Amino acid sequence: MSTISKVFTVLNLVFALFLVGANAAFLSKTEDFREKSEKLAADLAETRTTMQAEIDRSNGERANFDQQNKTLTNQKNDLESELQTAKSTVDQVRNENNQLRNAVDSINASLKEVKAELGDLQARNKSLMDQNEQHRATAAQAEKDKLDAQDDRARIEGDLKRANADVAEKERQLADLSKDRDNLRAQMDALAKSGVDVAAIIGNNVPPIEGKVSAVGRGFVVLSVGENEGVKLGFPFDVYRGSDYIGRVVVDNVLPDSCTARIQIRNRGGLEFQAMDNATTRL
Repeated sequence: MSTISKVFTVLNLVFALFLVGANAAFLSKTEDFREKSEKLAADLAETRTTMQAEIDRSNGERANFDQQNKTLTNQKNDLESELQTAKSTVDQVRNENNQLRNAVDSINASLKEVKAELGDLQARNKSLMDQNEQHRATAAQAEKDKLDAQDDRARIEGDLKRANADVAEKERQLADLSKDRDNLRAQMDALAKSGVDVAAIIGNNVPPIEGKVSAVGRGFVVLSVGENEGVKLGFPFDVYRGSDYIGRVVVDNVLPDSCTARIQIRNRGGLEFQAMDNATTRL
């Protein structure tokens, strides 16, 4: 029951008492007054009982309201505690969210770097693939060149084999000519000892001159004979080393005691001109 209801109830009670007093004064002289007074007293007792019951009910409601108020206060405190806890949780979640956002930003930055590196790797991979294709093309060309070289080698080996056969044949012919030369020289010496003028018979105007190779240069030799021995420009000299024919040289410069001669014919067997080789104008 509210405070206004309680005040209204008390006022009614006071007013009832006032009425009872007025009625008692008015009916005191009469029997009717007594009866009414008794009736009024009974009503008053009933009213009092009713009012007491109402007051008890109001006190019960008040106690109930107080209990409800206490319960609501406890609920309010609990809710405020929960609210504070929720705020703390929200702040924690907000901080965690900020940390997650920072982590996401860092991951995005790292992802961007990874994408950039991936782009570089793809470019390098393409470059390597292009280089690989070039290497394959080069390898294919090298293989083709190798096969061509093998064909050339086989052809050259065939040519070399034929050339070696030709050289062997020429050396055989040269050996035969050397024997013929030695025989002719022996015959010419025998004829010269017999008093026969061989030079006049064969029409050779180059006098017989014997000398040595003093030095060898690139494409020429130096002989140990010169003007003093009758050497003139254009004289041919055949060079020997024992029974081996080295080649022929032709005089292109004459000094009193030496001359230089350019190499005209070389030995096909690989024999080179050397110092102390024999040189002669006659076979």
